[in-house]
Amino acid sequence: MESKLIIISGPAGVGKTTVAKALLKIYPALKPSVTYTTRQRRAKSTEDKKMYYVSVAEFERKRGEGGFLEWAVVHGDYYGTPQAEVEKLLETHSVLFNIDVQGAAQLKKLYGKRVISIFLLPESHTQMVDHIKKRGEMSQGSFVQRLKSAEGELAQQEDFDYQVVNVEGKLTETVAAIGRIMGKVGLEWVDKVNHKL
Repeated sequence: MESKLIIISGPAGVGKTTVAKALLKIYPALKPSVTYTTRQRRAKSTEDKKMYYVSVAEFERKRGEGGFLEWAVVHGDYYGTPQAEVEKLLETHSVLFNIDVQGAAQLKKLYGKRVISIFLLPESHTQMVDHIKKRGEMSQGSFVQRLKSAEGELAQQEDFDYQVVNVEGKLTETVAAIGRIMGKVGLEWVDKVNHKL
Protein backbone atom coordinates (compact mmCIF):
# COMPACT_ATOMS: atom_id res chain seq x y z
CA MET A 1 0.00 0.00 0.00
CA GLU A 2 1.24 3.49 -0.84
CA SER A 3 2.46 5.37 2.20
CA LYS A 4 0.24 8.16 3.55
CA LEU A 5 0.84 11.61 4.95
CA ILE A 6 -1.22 11.97 8.14
CA ILE A 7 -1.65 15.62 9.13
CA ILE A 8 -2.67 16.71 12.62
CA SER A 9 -3.45 20.42 12.67
CA GLY A 10 -5.48 22.88 14.69
CA PRO A 11 -5.19 26.10 16.69
CA ALA A 12 -2.55 26.82 19.32
CA GLY A 13 -3.30 25.21 22.66
CA VAL A 14 -5.52 22.44 21.28
CA GLY A 15 -3.09 19.65 22.18
CA LYS A 16 -1.63 18.72 18.76
CA THR A 17 1.77 17.67 20.14
CA THR A 18 0.26 15.55 22.94
CA VAL A 19 -2.03 13.76 20.46
CA ALA A 20 0.78 13.27 17.94
CA LYS A 21 3.09 11.75 20.57
CA ALA A 22 0.32 9.38 21.68
CA LEU A 23 -0.30 8.25 18.08
CA LEU A 24 3.39 7.56 17.55
CA LYS A 25 3.45 5.37 20.68
CA ILE A 26 0.71 3.04 19.42
CA TYR A 27 1.53 3.09 15.72
CA PRO A 28 5.08 1.72 15.55
CA ALA A 29 4.96 1.74 11.74
CA LEU A 30 4.10 5.45 11.66
CA LYS A 31 7.12 7.75 11.52
CA PRO A 32 7.32 11.34 12.78
CA SER A 33 8.02 14.13 10.33
CA VAL A 34 11.10 16.35 10.40
CA THR A 35 10.99 20.10 11.00
CA TYR A 36 13.41 23.00 10.69
CA THR A 37 12.56 26.02 12.83
CA THR A 38 14.00 29.36 13.85
CA ARG A 39 12.16 29.38 17.19
CA GLN A 40 13.98 28.83 20.46
CA ARG A 41 14.08 25.34 21.94
CA ARG A 42 11.43 24.96 24.67
CA ALA A 43 13.05 24.11 27.98
CA LYS A 44 10.27 21.93 29.40
CA SER A 45 8.90 20.38 26.23
CA THR A 46 9.65 17.15 24.41
CA GLU A 47 8.89 17.19 20.70
CA ASP A 48 6.86 14.74 18.65
CA LYS A 49 9.23 14.93 15.69
CA LYS A 50 12.85 15.41 14.76
CA MET A 51 13.64 19.13 15.13
CA TYR A 52 16.48 21.18 13.74
CA TYR A 53 16.87 24.60 15.40
CA VAL A 54 18.50 26.95 12.93
CA SER A 55 19.14 30.66 12.40
CA VAL A 56 16.91 32.77 10.17
CA ALA A 57 19.79 33.05 7.67
CA GLU A 58 20.23 29.26 7.49
CA PHE A 59 16.49 28.71 7.10
CA GLU A 60 16.24 31.28 4.32
CA ARG A 61 19.23 29.74 2.55
CA LYS A 62 17.63 26.29 2.61
CA ARG A 63 14.30 27.73 1.48
CA GLY A 64 16.03 29.57 -1.37
CA GLU A 65 17.55 26.27 -2.52
CA GLY A 66 14.07 24.70 -2.69
CA GLY A 67 14.82 22.44 0.24
CA PHE A 68 11.36 22.50 1.85
CA LEU A 69 8.19 20.64 0.92
CA GLU A 70 6.27 23.28 2.87
CA TRP A 71 7.15 26.20 5.07
CA ALA A 72 5.31 28.87 7.02
CA VAL A 73 5.77 31.72 9.46
CA VAL A 74 3.96 30.92 12.71
CA HIS A 75 3.95 33.43 15.59
CA GLY A 76 6.91 35.20 14.01
CA ASP A 77 9.10 32.08 13.60
CA TYR A 78 9.85 30.04 10.49
CA TYR A 79 8.88 26.36 10.29
CA GLY A 80 9.60 24.08 7.35
CA THR A 81 9.50 20.41 6.34
CA PRO A 82 12.69 19.30 4.55
CA GLN A 83 11.98 17.58 1.26
CA ALA A 84 14.86 15.09 1.07
CA GLU A 85 14.42 13.62 4.56
CA VAL A 86 10.65 13.30 4.37
CA GLU A 87 10.67 11.82 0.87
CA LYS A 88 13.13 9.21 2.17
CA LEU A 89 10.77 8.34 5.06
CA LEU A 90 7.79 8.08 2.70
CA GLU A 91 9.55 5.42 0.64
CA THR A 92 8.95 2.91 3.43
CA HIS A 93 6.52 4.39 5.99
CA SER A 94 3.49 6.59 6.42
CA VAL A 95 4.50 9.83 8.11
CA LEU A 96 2.75 11.88 10.81
CA PHE A 97 2.87 15.68 10.47
CA ASN A 98 1.98 18.08 13.29
CA ILE A 99 1.82 21.30 11.27
CA ASP A 100 -0.19 24.49 10.96
CA VAL A 101 -2.97 25.09 8.45
CA GLN A 102 -0.62 26.84 5.99
CA GLY A 103 1.68 23.83 5.81
CA ALA A 104 -1.27 21.44 5.60
CA ALA A 105 -2.59 23.26 2.53
CA GLN A 106 0.83 23.06 0.84
CA LEU A 107 1.20 19.32 1.49
CA LYS A 108 -2.33 18.64 0.19
CA LYS A 109 -1.49 20.51 -2.99
CA LEU A 110 1.68 18.45 -3.47
CA TYR A 111 0.45 14.98 -2.51
CA GLY A 112 -3.29 15.05 -3.17
CA LYS A 113 -5.13 11.93 -2.02
CA ARG A 114 -2.10 10.54 -0.20
CA VAL A 115 -2.77 13.17 2.47
CA ILE A 116 -5.21 12.45 5.31
CA SER A 117 -5.85 15.76 7.07
CA ILE A 118 -7.30 15.90 10.59
CA PHE A 119 -8.20 19.13 12.36
CA LEU A 120 -8.23 19.08 16.16
CA LEU A 121 -10.89 21.26 17.75
CA PRO A 122 -10.93 22.52 21.34
CA GLU A 123 -13.99 21.58 23.35
CA SER A 124 -14.63 25.28 23.94
CA HIS A 125 -13.23 28.73 23.24
CA THR A 126 -12.46 29.07 26.97
CA GLN A 127 -10.34 25.90 26.91
CA MET A 128 -8.34 27.22 23.96
CA VAL A 129 -7.71 30.57 25.68
CA ASP A 130 -6.61 28.84 28.90
CA HIS A 131 -4.17 26.58 27.05
CA ILE A 132 -2.61 29.49 25.16
CA LYS A 133 -2.12 31.31 28.48
CA LYS A 134 -0.42 28.22 29.95
CA ARG A 135 2.20 28.26 27.20
CA GLY A 136 4.39 30.41 29.45
CA GLU A 137 5.21 34.03 30.02
CA MET A 138 4.21 36.24 27.14
CA SER A 139 3.32 39.86 26.62
CA GLN A 140 -0.30 40.93 26.23
CA GLY A 141 0.47 41.74 22.59
CA SER A 142 1.89 38.25 22.00
CA PHE A 143 -1.13 36.65 23.67
CA VAL A 144 -3.56 38.66 21.53
CA GLN A 145 -1.59 37.71 18.38
CA ARG A 146 -1.68 34.01 19.26
CA LEU A 147 -5.39 34.10 20.06
CA LYS A 148 -6.20 35.92 16.81
CA SER A 149 -4.11 33.37 14.89
CA ALA A 150 -5.90 30.46 16.63
CA GLU A 151 -9.31 31.90 15.79
CA GLY A 152 -8.23 32.32 12.15
CA GLU A 153 -7.15 28.68 12.04
CA LEU A 154 -10.48 27.54 13.50
CA ALA A 155 -12.20 29.23 10.57
CA GLN A 156 -10.32 26.89 8.20
CA GLN A 157 -11.41 23.60 9.79
CA GLU A 158 -13.69 22.71 6.86
CA ASP A 159 -10.63 22.57 4.58
CA PHE A 160 -9.65 19.35 6.37
CA ASP A 161 -10.88 15.82 5.67
CA TYR A 162 -11.88 15.22 9.30
CA GLN A 163 -12.53 17.22 12.45
CA VAL A 164 -12.00 15.71 15.92
CA VAL A 165 -12.79 17.44 19.23
CA ASN A 166 -9.96 17.01 21.73
CA VAL A 167 -11.74 17.01 25.08
CA GLU A 168 -9.66 17.90 28.16
CA GLY A 169 -8.59 14.73 29.97
CA LYS A 170 -9.93 12.44 27.24
CA LEU A 171 -6.75 11.73 25.28
CA THR A 172 -7.57 8.04 24.85
CA GLU A 173 -10.90 8.90 23.22
CA THR A 174 -9.28 11.45 20.90
CA VAL A 175 -6.62 8.97 19.80
CA ALA A 176 -9.24 6.24 19.31
CA ALA A 177 -11.29 8.59 17.08
CA ILE A 178 -8.22 9.30 14.96
CA GLY A 179 -7.43 5.58 14.92
CA ARG A 180 -10.83 4.87 13.39
CA ILE A 181 -10.14 7.48 10.70
CA MET A 182 -6.78 5.89 9.95
CA GLY A 183 -8.45 2.48 9.74
CA LYS A 184 -10.78 3.82 7.07
CA VAL A 185 -7.80 4.70 4.87
CA GLY A 186 -6.09 1.35 5.34
CA LEU A 187 -3.67 2.04 8.16
CA GLU A 188 -3.70 -0.71 10.77
CA TRP A 189 -5.14 0.44 14.08
CA VAL A 190 -3.38 -1.17 17.02
CA ASP A 191 -6.22 -1.32 19.54
CA LYS A 192 -4.63 -1.68 22.97
CA VAL A 193 -7.57 -1.29 25.34
CA ASN A 194 -5.45 -0.59 28.41
CA HIS A 195 -2.57 1.11 26.67
CA LYS A 196 -1.22 3.95 28.81
CA LEU A 197 -0.80 7.05 26.65
